[in-house]
Amino acid sequence: MEFCIISPTAGLERYATLSKTHLVLAHILDKEYVDFYQQCRADGDFIILDNGAYESAGTNGPSLVEAIRRYDPHVCVLPDYLLEPWKRTWHASIAFLDAYSDRFPNVEWLYIPQAEKGDMHGFIESYLEAVQDQRISWIGIPRALAYAISGNPLARVEFARMVRKDHPNLRLHAFGMVNGDVHELGYLAQAGVTSIDSSAPVWRGWHGCALGIPSEHEAWDKGGTVVDFNAKDHDPLFTACIHNNLEACGVRISTR
Repeated sequence: MEFCIISPTAGLERYATLSKTHLVLAHILDKEYVDFYQQCRADGDFIILDNGAYESAGTNGPSLVEAIRRYDPHVCVLPDYLLEPWKRTWHASIAFLDAYSDRFPNVEWLYIPQAEKGDMHGFIESYLEAVQDQRISWIGIPRALAYAISGNPLARVEFARMVRKDHPNLRLHAFGMVNGDVHELGYLAQAGVTSIDSSAPVWRGWHGCALGIPSEHEAWDKGGTVVDFNAKDHDPLFTACIHNNLEACGVRISTR
């Protein structure tokens, strides 16, 4: 299972380059960010373009199309709506495919099933609708499946096993780690998940917070923040913490 390293722009060269597979946010205004991932694409790295960016409230339409043009991704994540009725995500994804898929014949399309909190039936319905469309070759597994939709901490693993059994040709990407839990990673890999992304190893380490330590998780739950891509560089003393976090997620520090 490939681990996509999400980092503030200031740390891209040091940390994101430790992987050859990247989940790239649909940033189009941050020139340093865009230039970095365009170079990764030119170097032969595998690019999965997400449908969101910190630069705007939504990138599900023309701005996502512009991001596709700029990054030339191998895979693009279709529009989705977290914890909203599953049909909203389905209709938005199909509308986007109908409007734009012919323009980008070399791009593969990733669909993320979504549903309201507690609606596991709706989540499965969303997935079953997606696999009927031959344009969709990737399925995304959101963090919400574990903590909000099902309430089962291993729901993502069980879902991955089901998909791999019923549709072995589909590839799977898990979106984020569930509260920085490194223990889920091995199970997801065994279940056949192709790749996973997370900002937790770098961003928590950016603040000196280690993964895999319960007390550190509790402290982060109380005072942690979402990743700030414009953050100033971290204290050099935290470099070892970031490296340890990445290694805990299976990343080899000396890869490149």
